[in-house]
Amino acid sequence: MSDQQLHLRVGDGTRASSSERAPSIVQRIAGSQMTNQPIPNQGSRAWIAVVVIILSVAVAGAWTFLAQSQLKTSIVDEAAQHVLTARRAFDGLRAQTQTNLTAHCRVLVEDPRLKATLATEGMDAATVADILQDLGKLRRGGFLLVLSPDGRVFAQAGASELEGLDLSASAVIKKARDADDATVGSWAIAGRVMDLSIKSVRYGETLVAYLVVGQQVDEAMLTAISEQTGVSLASVLANKVVMASSKDPAITDVFTLVVGESGGASPHVVTSNGFRYIASSVELPETAQSHRLVLVASLDNVAQRFRALGWMLFVPPALVLIAVLFVFSAIRSPRRIT
Repeated sequence: MSDQQLHLRVGDGTRASSSERAPSIVQRIAGSQMTNQPIPNQGSRAWIAVVVIILSVAVAGAWTFLAQSQLKTSIVDEAAQHVLTARRAFDGLRAQTQTNLTAHCRVLVEDPRLKATLATEGMDAATVADILQDLGKLRRGGFLLVLSPDGRVFAQAGASELEGLDLSASAVIKKARDADDATVGSWAIAGRVMDLSIKSVRYGETLVAYLVVGQQVDEAMLTAISEQTGVSLASVLANKVVMASSKDPAITDVFTLVVGESGGASPHVVTSNGFRYIASSVELPETAQSHRLVLVASLDNVAQRFRALGWMLFVPPALVLIAVLFVFSAIRSPRRIT
């Protein structure tokens, strides 16, 4: 091999090794572009993570707050519906009672013994009372009265406190005087509210007496409605609770609080001894004396049924926060470049 050929081979090897070490034009351009792009440092990434987490917490907190507010509103609405249901049950039961009283009055006024005795001049009160006692046994409840033409209690069965009472000023008696059929009404006497049906008894065209078939609005009636609806009820005469379905002192305090309010027929929230209740005070205009029905339902009892749902409202925000933290932990984890 000549010196010239050896020189060329050595030159070719030198050029080959130089080309391997020197970057190509494409690599230089790519490297220049990558160098010009800003690479976020660890501090910038941390601030971005903090901002996103704060926004996530704010959105989750706002969602939870709105959901909790809506749940509280729903609990109040649910308790208010219970109060309205109890009110409708009370009205329906009284309407049914008055219908039954009217039917009984129409039948009993035609009883032959009673009708013959009332038609006798100078009728004896004891004899009439005995007849009323026998008729009362057939009804198995309530009371019966015979009133004189001037509206005074002449004989009674089941209402000894009314004997001899002058009821001539009662609107229901005035209405019955001119009516051919039985008339319904209510009395508020001696701290009691009584539903009644009354019919005039005539001999020819002459008015000889009135027959009254009555039923007291008693605690048994209020208790039955309370057991069905979960709402406590009280009957109030002249701003005084005369009977109630509950003897619980806490409920009694709520009754007293609601009685002292003005208005309040619509169900509304009241607070007593640190507890919240839905209450309503309804004026019942069928008696001459002020008569109100007070209804009270505990919000805490209703809220018990929604307690699990209240905790479940925190689950979606918690899942969102966990997902955000997981994503950022994955982003911040170092990657090995190969």
